[in-house]
Amino acid sequence: MLMRVLHLEGLGIIYGLAVAIVFQLLTRRINLSGLLRQKDGSGEISPERIQLLLATIAGSARFIGSVATTKGATLPDISNGWLYLLGGSSSAYVIGKAWNFWKVNRARLGGE
Repeated sequence: MLMRVLHLEGLGIIYGLAVAIVFQLLTRRINLSGLLRQKDGSGEISPERIQLLLATIAGSARFIGSVATTKGATLPDISNGWLYLLGGSSSAYVIGKAWNFWKVNRARLGGE
């Protein structure tokens, strides 16, 4: 009985947070403009940001699905494939940011 109550309380918190976030998005109190744009002033869509967002959503959905189907008091294991996916995605994003930073600063300093 106690576990059932705790489970329902946990679900209530998660759903409450989801509703609060969706409400904030709909009332535009959370600003998402420019979320997928490069910050170097060009205003172009950033492939690194899109790829990182999609990988994060996929990894999160997979983990939440695993948590929902686990029949124990422990968290499920995360496969190495998902860790490689998320690590590679984050690495690609950081490398893209470093490249853009180097390119912008090189132009400022009188390079090409």
